[in-house]
Amino acid sequence: MTSTSKNSVVSGIKLYLFPSLVTILAMMIWRDVTELRSDVKALLAQSSIDKTKIEQLEKEVRFLQQSVFGVKSTHTTYTPEIYHDKFFKHEEFFDETKYLTKNN
Repeated sequence: MTSTSKNSVVSGIKLYLFPSLVTILAMMIWRDVTELRSDVKALLAQSSIDKTKIEQLEKEVRFLQQSVFGVKSTHTTYTPEIYHDKFFKHEEFFDETKYLTKNN
């Protein structure tokens, strides 16, 4: 084989190999992008569901605060320091002397 025939074979391989590699790479990237898009759509849908559940739980907490403590809450976070005097103490339900003995 001569040098010119080797060059023509190499240039022919380059001519078909490069576009093939680029096409395969583009197909792999496109597949990953489509998978990523579908994952993002699923996460957004789940996020919306979670947000709805959280809002419902916040409504229930506000309702329970109003029912138990008689305080209409304008904020969504529960701070026990506000209601500290309204909590029951464990001594009211549990007689320590009756159930716990001192070990001397």
